[in-house]
Amino acid sequence: MQDELFSPTIQERPAPGRPPWRPESILYPAVFGGPLAAATLGVLNGRRLGLAGHRLLVVGAAGLVGFGGRLAVSAAVDGNSAVRLAGMVTGALVWLAVLFFQRAPFRVYSYRGGEPASLVGPGFAAGIGFGVLEAVLILVLVR
Repeated sequence: MQDELFSPTIQERPAPGRPPWRPESILYPAVFGGPLAAATLGVLNGRRLGLAGHRLLVVGAAGLVGFGGRLAVSAAVDGNSAVRLAGMVTGALVWLAVLFFQRAPFRVYSYRGGEPASLVGPGFAAGIGFGVLEAVLILVLVR
């Protein structure tokens, strides 16, 4: 007779689809690329982890709110250093929203034996691409 008490709670299963990135690693593109980079990578990683749609929506909304905050700071201050700092801070705040929703599902994924995908290429692309996009949008909308 097998007792349920001694059976493992996390069963070994193959990973569905593409492997996710480490949610902690999204911090670097978030800080250098801003809130839109953090939200984009967070939504893509959430889809890889199989998160519910409303959680993905919250991560995307956090990115838009973060970018709105960066626009507000850009309109209120005169100078580039405060605008850059606002981009770094709002990117890190959006990353916290990503981390809040993705830390536990990623931990389950890794306990099942899953290996994370490399974020180097997508991270550089998001950091540079969304950094330039945000700079252009701030230049067009605020200045």
